Amino acid sequence: MTRMIKDDDTTPFYKQLKEKILNDIETGKLKHGDKLPSERELAEQFGISRMTARHTLSILEREGVVERRVGAGTFLKNNKIQMDFITFNSFTRNMLNKGLTPSTQVLSIRKINAKPVLANQLKLPVGEEMVVIKRLRLVNDLPISIEESFLQDQLVPNIENFIKDNVSLYQILENEYGIVLVKAKEHMQVTFSEEGDSKLLKIRTESPCIFQEAVAFDRNDREIEFSTSLTRSDIVKFYSELNLQ
Repeated sequence: MTRMIKDDDTTPFYKQLKEKILNDIETGKLKHGDKLPSERELAEQFGISRMTARHTLSILEREGVVERRVGAGTFLKNNKIQMDFITFNSFTRNMLNKGLTPSTQVLSIRKINAKPVLANQLKLPVGEEMVVIKRLRLVNDLPISIEESFLQDQLVPNIENFIKDNVSLYQILENEYGIVLVKAKEHMQVTFSEEGDSKLLKIRTESPCIFQEAVAFDRNDREIEFSTSLTRSDIVKFYSELNLQ
């Protein structure tokens, strides 16, 4: 990196430094895994205060660009995992198609009675018995999301006998119950992780995450599964590819 911050620039110093670092990543001058200069070195190199340098690194850390390692310094994180939020596909198949190694840990399986919001999502009577499957998703042994799936219990009797680590829920639905999910309606928003979820995802409490809600449909356009997921925004990037003609 070279000196580029000017006193007469209307852009705040920390934003200039952030843009410089991001530009060096885009152009290949900085590569994922590289160690960044220390706060003192950045301050000297760009003629700014150490507080400004610290603020810049803190922003980059919150945005998932860098990670700080105690006693070692600040390093660029690895490339983000790209996930297509337009194409409906199972998590396992999606990751395998990218040459990554997906895995799943079953956290809990429980029964509940559907409250009005859930019943409305799946077009069921209030109080309908549901089975709830909570799982932790990992890619290359790194936790990336927590998922909960809500299914009508009478559609999937004894599903707890089939749910195991590293077994696809959608494959179970197809193979054991003849249910094939073909599309989903999904909503997405930014949120912040709570303490329990943060421990599972191995991130700091109140880290920015992506929260999704989805309803999946079968071939008869019947609502089958309501699901929620909390995904780390520091290592996952959602994208879409659209045909405009």
